[in-house]
Amino acid sequence: MAAVTRRQYKGAAAQTTITNALASGDTSATLAATTGWPSTAGVPFYVVISPGTASEEKCSATISGSVLTLTRAQDDTTAQSHASGATIYPVFTADEADEANLFASTMTTRGDLLTMGSGPTVARIPIGTSGYVLTSDGTDAAWAVLPASGVTGDSDQLVLGSQVFS
Repeated sequence: MAAVTRRQYKGAAAQTTITNALASGDTSATLAATTGWPSTAGVPFYVVISPGTASEEKCSATISGSVLTLTRAQDDTTAQSHASGATIYPVFTADEADEANLFASTMTTRGDLLTMGSGPTVARIPIGTSGYVLTSDGTDAAWAVLPASGVTGDSDQLVLGSQVFS
C-alpha cells in the first residue's frame, strides 16, 4: 500500500445535491449547499454520489467554494453518469480503513516509531535498545549505540563530538 494521504474530515456534513449533470468523464461538480462540508482548498476527501442506486460512485474530491474537483471511480467503483440533483455526501471508505489498519498492524510494541519507508510505504522502527540514540543517514532512521568517546554532558545538555544537544 502506498503512503497515507492527508485528508480532511468533517463530522455531520449534510447530504446535498449536485447542480450539474455529470458524464462519466467529467471531473467537476458544483454542490447545492456546503454547510458542514470540508472546506480546506486542495486537501482531498471522499464523496459518494447517488448512494444506494445502480450508479453509486465514490470519488476523491477537493473543494474550492462550492465546486468539487473529482478523481472518479475510487474504492472499487466505476465512473458513472449522474443527473443534476443527484445526492452527494462525504464518506469514509474501505481504502481509508485499510490505511488506518496499516498503521495499527505496523506498530507491534510499545515505543515503536512509524516512518516513511521506501516505496513510499509506512515502516516500523522498533523501540531501540537502552542507551541507543536515533540516527539518520539522510534517508533512513535507525538506532545506534552512543560512541564510546567524544560524548560528554550533564542533565541539561549532551555533546556528541562537536554537536551540542540542549
